[in-house]
Amino acid sequence: MTDELFVVEDLTVTLPTSRGPVDVVKNVSFTVGRDDTLGIVGESGSGKSMTALAVLGLLPRGAETKGSIRLDGSELLGRSERELQSVRGNAISMVFQDPLSSLNPYYTVGLQIEEMYRAHRGGSRRAARQVAIDALDQVGIPDPGRRLDHYPHQFSGGQRQRVMIAMALCCSPALLIADEPTTALDVTVQAQILELMAELQSTTGTGMVFITHDLAVISSIAQRVLVMCAGEPVEYGTAEQVFSDPRHEYTRTLLDAVPRIDDEVVAS
Repeated sequence: MTDELFVVEDLTVTLPTSRGPVDVVKNVSFTVGRDDTLGIVGESGSGKSMTALAVLGLLPRGAETKGSIRLDGSELLGRSERELQSVRGNAISMVFQDPLSSLNPYYTVGLQIEEMYRAHRGGSRRAARQVAIDALDQVGIPDPGRRLDHYPHQFSGGQRQRVMIAMALCCSPALLIADEPTTALDVTVQAQILELMAELQSTTGTGMVFITHDLAVISSIAQRVLVMCAGEPVEYGTAEQVFSDPRHEYTRTLLDAVPRIDDEVVAS
């Protein structure tokens, strides 16, 4: 085992279209170390989420993937669906942007966490229930033993995102992918979720890939940053380098678009 927990090299994703094959992700490479957070930023349609789906083998039918995706030195690309099922939610977990659509409204949140845990770790229903209670407690859900039996609609938006984080971490994954996990939340709740994820990472040692279009979020949580545009990587470096001395025009444009409190207001 090395400090390089997760390595992606020359990842290219090609999708079939009515006009022929299109590369929606082109030659993407990055590394995530243990306890490290990589931020992937770019506007909508830049290929951020498609990169994450490729990692998990969740691409649309007909998609072709080339390159290399390695977790702890083990190649994931080319594995069968059955093999990938043992990886998803276990070695690699993902927190999606909209928890309300990710959680099943017909089942209690406890049952959904228990199902995730038992699918990968086995054990009794009673043991899985205790794991679910501990997971909800870890992410700050009050009275977790009672809230376990509540349905998704009985939680606020921020609490549902906490439930998703609890579900993602219940099997102690080596890598956590968070795809726009704070976009639908107000700034106060967003700050709480970011603080929670940073705290959990420090205690669990989980590597993290944080995908967002919000540069302010990335500046507060990531050690390294990958900037994507039209499916291609245009800049990759430490957060300090990317934010203080951006080398690509697209990165500078993204930074210039961030509102500043000290900007002068020009009266019309």
